[in-house]
Amino acid sequence: MMLGIGMMLAIIAGSVSKDEAAAVGGWAVGFLVLSVVLLAVIGIAAVGEQLAGVVARNVQNEWAGESSKDTRNTSNTPNSPDDSDLSDTERALIKLLRNNDIPPDLVAESLREVLERRMGR
Repeated sequence: MMLGIGMMLAIIAGSVSKDEAAAVGGWAVGFLVLSVVLLAVIGIAAVGEQLAGVVARNVQNEWAGESSKDTRNTSNTPNSPDDSDLSDTERALIKLLRNNDIPPDLVAESLREVLERRMGR
């Protein structure tokens, strides 16, 4: 919007007298520079968030709301006889799959990719 205002002021600066053209041209340049700077800041922030893996706050809040609604209390369930031979990582993965709506095939694919990267394939 500011870019459009700057362009309109630049066009107007060409059609007014020389005295007014300097003032209108100055405002046009000001709007154009400010709009480009703001667009660059927003673009850099968006790219930085993507590179850092930051999730938008509204998505985080949505995930938090869903997980708090659907959380099941698994601490009261009796341990099955096979639980004693599970590692901490396996227990954490089971808890993650029980408490979230993440499809198991997506988790399996992600784990496969991580293991391939660590193995150097």
